[in-house]
Parts: sequence; structure tokens; C-alpha cells
Amino acid sequence: MYLCHLPVPPLPFAPRPFPDELLLSWICRLAAANHVSQPLLFPEMQAMNHYRLNSDPGEEIVARLAAMARVPPSTLHSLLLPNQFPNLPLLSFLRVPDTANISGNKDTASFPLPFCSECAGEEECLQQSLYWRAESGLLTTTLCPRHGAYFDDACPGCNRGQLTLAWDHARLIVRCLRCNWRPVPRQKGCPVPSYPSGLRQLISRLQCDLIAALRGHPPNSFWCGEISAVQFLRVVDDLYWLLRTPGLSAHCGQLFTFTDGFSWTRLRSDSWSFFARISDLPFSAWDRTSRAEMLLAMAAAMLGTRAFEILGNSPHFPAPTAFYPWDWILPSLNRPYAQELLNRAAHWPSRLRFSVSIAAGVAIMPIPLEDYSTI
Repeated sequence: MYLCHLPVPPLPFAPRPFPDELLLSWICRLAAANHVSQPLLFPEMQAMNHYRLNSDPGEEIVARLAAMARVPPSTLHSLLLPNQFPNLPLLSFLRVPDTANISGNKDTASFPLPFCSECAGEEECLQQSLYWRAESGLLTTTLCPRHGAYFDDACPGCNRGQLTLAWDHARLIVRCLRCNWRPVPRQKGCPVPSYPSGLRQLISRLQCDLIAALRGHPPNSFWCGEISAVQFLRVVDDLYWLLRTPGLSAHCGQLFTFTDGFSWTRLRSDSWSFFARISDLPFSAWDRTSRAEMLLAMAAAMLGTRAFEILGNSPHFPAPTAFYPWDWILPSLNRPYAQELLNRAAHWPSRLRFSVSIAAGVAIMPIPLEDYSTI
């Protein structure tokens, strides 16, 4: 039983939040500074999905945290994802679902935050406190935004889930409880290339443009030409509907999603279908690999045949045409869903809209640009 009605004593040490910090990152620094575990500091958070915590933990939790750390509640409100990313409501799959529809924290069972050993090594070398920026809490961030490296929960030294956060001379550090591993910086930097080449770089580039668009900045013209942040997010949300919704195909049954049609990208090696892994779960309950697989399918859909050279691979059947992937998606759609796709494509930029129009054999009248502000 949690004693929420009792007065909240202020903690002896209360590090101030960084302006661009993720709420959970600051909570972990708060716990480490006072040499207590996060579950002991705030037991209610152990059962709360991390995405909900970073987006909408509730006024009671915000008020208690503010009292414990002696900071105004408005400071903690500014750390929440909807306040750091004003365009977040434009992506339906990033909205916080009801509590009953959210499962536990699959990707962070042993470590509370997405861990990049290269980030930890750089901060360790500079004697700076490690902290996680807000973009690391977005569900579309499946790779480290700074290095393009895969997040890990296991120790790089012994490959066991024994990483822990500790406090050392007014800064947060990461150590391994089993082998005492400590982060070290790379001898030679390996930044993400400005032009993507390969699966990991393609996912990294898309997630970085999503971060920019969610903040209100236009994405790179690499995807769809020069478009606004709102129009780009509209395309991404429509692609999520198309690629994630089961039963749209007239030939493949109710357990097929069009993401399975992008299996040539080879993100996963197992034989499970995409729907078998995600079922009816909301995006916030997917494992990190399934979320990355969705991003890769979105990227391939936007790039079309350009994705073949970037990924060094292409589908074998059906043989793609110049209007891939719409040349195989549109003919296989149930008629009502085909019309729904054409209606959505009317909002898309000309490069994408043209490919869909040619594959469908019909003209798609675009919505005037001035109407996007009302979408």
C-alpha cells in the first residue's frame, strides 16, 4: 500500500533538471544523488509504463516530485514529451493510450533508460553528468540520435543485464554490478553519415527527421521533397495506418499487415509474421525491434525504388516497377481501403501522390497547401 496522503519530505540532494531532459532521466538522477533506487524513491513508478510517465504521469505525481526536489511543478511540466514536442498529437500512434491498454516496459526490464555506451563514454571522459534528452523517450527513437548506435540493456563488458546508475561527485554515471565495467570513449568517432547507406542509417535518419518535425521544424527534403512538418507527419501517420492495420489486403487474410511485405529489408531473422508479434497491442507496447521494423517499412514506402540502392537489397516477388511499392499494394487492397488510401494520398506531397496516382490509374486532386493548417 502506498502512503500517498502523507506529507512529502524534501530530499537532501536535488539536482536541477536540464531544459531538454527526459522526465525519467531526471528522476533517475534524483534517486542516484540521494543514493536510493528509483523503485524505493517512488514505488508507484515501477508499475507505470515509461511512455506514460514521460508524457502524462498525472498531477499528483508531478506535485510530489516537485515537493521532494523543491522545484516548481511548472519546471517538471516543461519536461513532459507533449510540451517538448508540440506536434506530438499529429501522430495518432504516439498519443498516450488509456492505462488499461498499456503493458509494462519491455525494453527496459533491467535498465530504466535506453542505453548507448558511446554517449556514456563521452560524458565519462568529459567528467560531465550523464542525462537523457527528451527525444530518447519518443517511441520512434529506436537508435541513439547522436551516434546511430543500437540501444542496449546489457553490459558491453560481460553481456549481462547488470548495469546500474550511480552518483559520483555530483554527476550520474553507469557501472556494471557484475564486472565493474565503466564506459570509455571511442578512439575514433563514427558519426551517422549525412547521406544514409544501410539499414541502421536509414532508420536513424527517419527518426531524426521525426524528432525535428515533432518540434515543428521541416524535415529533410530527402524523403518527399520540400514539405512542412505538419504535412510530413500527416504522411507518416497515414503510412502507419496502411502498414500496421491487419486485414486491408483482399488476398492475404485478417492476420496480414503490409509491413510483412517489406520483409526483404531483413531487419528480423525470425519467421514470425509482423502481426503475430504485435497483435492488437498499441505502439507503446511494442518491443523496440518491431517499432524499428515499422520505421523501416515507412522509409521504404516513402523512398520507393531509391530504397533498393540504399539498403543494398530489393524484393524478388513481385518484381518491382518504377512505382514501387504502390504497384503491389494498391492492386491487393480491398476496394473500400483502396479508396481510403486515395483520399489520404490527396494530402501528400506531389512526389508520393504521383506514384500512387500512376499505380492506381486515376488522377488524385491535391489539397491546397493553405488547407494543411486545419489538418
